[in-house]
Amino acid sequence: MISIASRFYSDLFADKPVSFETGEVFLGKLEKRISDESRSRLEQPISRKELDAALADMAKGKVPGADGLPMEFYRTFWDVLGPVMVDLANEVFSSGLLGDSMRTGVLSLLFKKGDVAQLKNWRPLTMLCVDYKLLTKVITERLKVVIAEVVHIDQTCGVPGRSIMWNLQLIRDSIAWVEDRSLHLMLVSLDQEKAFDRVNHGFLFRVLERMGFGPSFISWVKLFYRDVGSRVLINGVLGDLIPQAAGVRQGCPLSPLLYVLYMEPFAAAVRADPYVDGLHIPGSSGSVVKIAQYADDTTLFLTSDLALQRALDLIGSFGRAAGTVLNRGPLQVLGVSFLSEGAAHLNWRERLGAASRKLALWKARSLSFKGKVLALKVGVLPSLLYLAQVYPMPASMRKGLVRSVFDLVWGGKYEYIARRVMYMDVREGGRDVPNLPLKLDCLFFSNLCQGLVSPVLHPFHHFRRLWFSFPMRRLVTDWSNAGPKAEQLPWHYRMAVRFIARIPPQTSNAALLKHRTLYAEMRTEPGTRAVVGIDNEVWERVQPKALDHRLQDLNWLCVHSRLPVRDVLYRHKLTRHPFCPHPTCMGEETLSHAFWDCGFAKEVWTRTERLLRALDSGFVLDYDKLIRGWDARRGKKDTDFLLLLVISLTKKKIWDCRELLVKKNVTPSAAGVCNKVFFDLKFRVRKDVVQWGYHSAREKWKGLFTLLQ
Repeated sequence: MISIASRFYSDLFADKPVSFETGEVFLGKLEKRISDESRSRLEQPISRKELDAALADMAKGKVPGADGLPMEFYRTFWDVLGPVMVDLANEVFSSGLLGDSMRTGVLSLLFKKGDVAQLKNWRPLTMLCVDYKLLTKVITERLKVVIAEVVHIDQTCGVPGRSIMWNLQLIRDSIAWVEDRSLHLMLVSLDQEKAFDRVNHGFLFRVLERMGFGPSFISWVKLFYRDVGSRVLINGVLGDLIPQAAGVRQGCPLSPLLYVLYMEPFAAAVRADPYVDGLHIPGSSGSVVKIAQYADDTTLFLTSDLALQRALDLIGSFGRAAGTVLNRGPLQVLGVSFLSEGAAHLNWRERLGAASRKLALWKARSLSFKGKVLALKVGVLPSLLYLAQVYPMPASMRKGLVRSVFDLVWGGKYEYIARRVMYMDVREGGRDVPNLPLKLDCLFFSNLCQGLVSPVLHPFHHFRRLWFSFPMRRLVTDWSNAGPKAEQLPWHYRMAVRFIARIPPQTSNAALLKHRTLYAEMRTEPGTRAVVGIDNEVWERVQPKALDHRLQDLNWLCVHSRLPVRDVLYRHKLTRHPFCPHPTCMGEETLSHAFWDCGFAKEVWTRTERLLRALDSGFVLDYDKLIRGWDARRGKKDTDFLLLLVISLTKKKIWDCRELLVKKNVTPSAAGVCNKVFFDLKFRVRKDVVQWGYHSAREKWKGLFTLLQ
């Protein structure tokens, strides 16, 4: 396997012949050059301050390069290594050659899609040494400041202030515009085969020279690719060194920006060609869009067969000039499919199908309420945010998603608490379950609003003003009737206009621009309480962050009086009688009976009293404290938490024994419950002794420490 992969990448990274003359034609289309001021800034020697910033910006926990030294090593010893790195930067620049470990990368293969047996379907990520990445990071940060001077607005990758969403929204609105006006438009999606791996170094350096970059900057870029190579890593085995005479390293922070510069001559040639007639943008004073790019993902906007033929000729010519191999693929741009009809439904059906599969996997696990909410926020919601910025979720798909969410939250069982309460913040008596349809609507709406208060930079911004400036004219400070205003709105803009009616009247303009703030204001109505008569302080008292999640859940359900005791089940016709399951007790099983009035519960609390008195001899437990907690006492914060922990843990053991009795007919004993509480606390104390030391644990657990030994 190693030899096969090594041969594959040896061929891929080999220097391939290109046409110098054809390259000069494309380079001649470049009109932009960096300013003298920017050029001078890029020519400065690398400073300690820049290296400090580069190290601080590096993510933790990343796999190290060939030398085995992670970023954490450099951060720990940076006081010593910092001056050395400055000297190293000057030395390698003067000598014109990096050290052996800096020049050697380790290729780790990451599967993309398609046939797993085809190496072309695997992405080669290069694990590089931290000292190499520090130098490239400094050059990257310098380049970010000036790259907008030479890269057209049509390219949205790697340029600060530009968004991947601009291209997607431009395609979406272009389709809606031509359909509304019965215009002709061809969208041609181009995808490069092994785009980053086929970059011709010679052509790249000529692009940098033509754009006006100085000799020192170009020397740095050449240095990063002079006599470099990589070794393939498969199943822990390293292959032989593969020289890299072509391609930019995937894993190097500089690579995306270099690739953007490398592709700019092609985009410039498309824009300059008079036979490539693109789409006229309404309200833009005659501007025409012909191409939209995000790194190697390219979409052409063409309106005639002649334009298509000319564009295909340019594609072939650029391949001869720069070594690229461009494939013509289906119209799926950056993971979103665009069709004349039903694009939103098609995309959302696919995304929600994947979300449902994730929900099913999480449902199979025994999680607390907080664990389930975290799974929704981390495992499900992020997969929906991307598409939500392009198309709002169709109304017909929302109920199914909400049903699946609460099926996870309640484990497919009866929902004892209203969904509107579950959406509320934990400090307000809810469970902070994300209202996914509302959250996604706020994201889509806020993105549209942000464009109305921002400068018009991209062709998409004209479409946004065409269709959305009048409905949201309260945001437009530079209102003018000179531009066109559409009366008939596309479906996705109509959804946004309908959303306006749901926004509370008191919502400020600033809140409209931030989707998180807008969601927080719309999640619950002002003045709404989870339980009438229960203040927010109660919810905070019974659910301190340091308390186990399952204990928090139990305390929360107790305050809501929504534990499935038989009195509640009987009123909902879910059981045959309301009586206590303990064989020696014939009282109705209300919440107070289960935890306080039942003879079994009384015996448990009598036995638990010694634990409470070990913490505070003057503490008197009653039912109100048992359910709602008590106000914080000055100077007794730590003691109050330990009291709450013992009480909550005892409640949990009482309820667990009740569940065993009901479901498996296992009769519990009060002594057994107290023993479980005792050994649970003893385990916690021992863990703290190991983690924090004997004296710290003794101080934390106070009077319980001696009792539990």
